[in-house]
Amino acid sequence: MKKHPFILLFALTAMLFALIPLPSARADSPVTSTNFYVAYKDESIVQKALQAGGMTAELATYLADESSPLALRAAIINAIGWDTEPTQRAEAYAQQAYGKSLAAIKPSELRGDERFVIGYLLAMDDYLDTREAEQWLEDARRQLPDSFTAALIHAIVQAQEEMMKDAGWPQVWKTVADVAFDPDLKMDMKPEAARIIIDYMVSYSDKKVINPFAEESRLTLRIGDRDFKLNGETFEIDPGYGTAPALINGSAYLPVRFLTEAVGGDIRWEATTHTVRIDTAHVSMKLTIGEKTAVVNGKEQQLLGAPYISNGRTMLPFRFLGETLGFDVSWDAATREIGLTLGSQSHK
Repeated sequence: MKKHPFILLFALTAMLFALIPLPSARADSPVTSTNFYVAYKDESIVQKALQAGGMTAELATYLADESSPLALRAAIINAIGWDTEPTQRAEAYAQQAYGKSLAAIKPSELRGDERFVIGYLLAMDDYLDTREAEQWLEDARRQLPDSFTAALIHAIVQAQEEMMKDAGWPQVWKTVADVAFDPDLKMDMKPEAARIIIDYMVSYSDKKVINPFAEESRLTLRIGDRDFKLNGETFEIDPGYGTAPALINGSAYLPVRFLTEAVGGDIRWEATTHTVRIDTAHVSMKLTIGEKTAVVNGKEQQLLGAPYISNGRTMLPFRFLGETLGFDVSWDAATREIGLTLGSQSHK
């Protein structure tokens, strides 16, 4: 049977593409898409990592040096990058830094910063299987409990594993948000690097959330208006519910869920007791509908007005809610506008 010219052309085109090497595919994931090394490009050692694209003796020496800043070591690993196929950079690092294979290294004999370096290298070696890397980083985090860098990189790798297991994208964001909004961590990373990471990670949330490392995040709301503005851009407060700020007996109220989720928190409703529980990285609250006493981080606190239910959502005095969640708040009686401002996240 004579073949149609189009079929022959198609076959030849397919053969041609099979012979041409295509550029590496770009992964879209917490480990591979958080290119925070950009914030450290003014460092010569990061430039060398970019140029090398792999492990060198100079990089290994710097990474193993206890005096090297942890965040800068993280930036070097981030700059070395990843590949579509598993690499052996952690193994090369072990050979050059310790003179033995990675398998021969006993984690118990290493400092927390050393475990961190190996863990992050392993994650970049094979971003599709980060179980071993996650364990190294978890151990490092326990030994470096105050380090924001150790906590955030561990959270990114945790989030990677959760994404691979279909844990749900909101949980991926929540894992990182628990670190991003934790004021008890020592800020040992450039805020610009943290902003780059969180700018990407907020894409995993199904809510409108805030990057705590933005220079400033300002929310404005008006009584009776179902929309709010975040840095001038308009969004609906509670899609599907139609909830809006309200003025009750001279006090302005806000829906609790909207603001709690904006800072990466969780909210749970207990129907039998009419109790609302709020948990964020730094705050735990318990509120009961109709009662003016709240429990904040284990201590009782009096409210100006009692929580109530509107359109299936819990409403709470805006000043108490905003300040407890870390916002500076304002009220303009003339325009009936509520302002909530979250400055660049403050860590110890």
